[in-house]
Amino acid sequence: MNPFTKILVVEDDPASAKLVTYHLRMMGFKNTTEVADGDSALEHLKKEKVDLVIADWHMPNMNGLSLFRALREEELWQAIPFLMITVEKDDEKVREAIHAGVRDYIVKPINVEKFKRKIHELLGSG
Repeated sequence: MNPFTKILVVEDDPASAKLVTYHLRMMGFKNTTEVADGDSALEHLKKEKVDLVIADWHMPNMNGLSLFRALREEELWQAIPFLMITVEKDDEKVREAIHAGVRDYIVKPINVEKFKRKIHELLGSG
């Protein structure tokens, strides 16, 4: 576990953001930043490199899928691992995300063990 790994949590619900950050910190990831929407995430990424983006699907202005697409359009951000968190269980929506290239997502409420496993897989440490 690299304590210098930088993780960006993009979540408009403060309680959900705090919960994700809590689990990340319990896993040893102390360098975690929270922002409330996709626009703020893009602004943050212009200033600071991150090793992983975790984003909620449903947010105002720019949802998680739009954020994912924006990251994949910028060469500098294409390789950043991305984990979508969603309450979405609609198969059509899930297929839309997969078709767009989202490989990894987790459904709320978060199963902590599955969340940990996904984080390790995305960061190449599991």
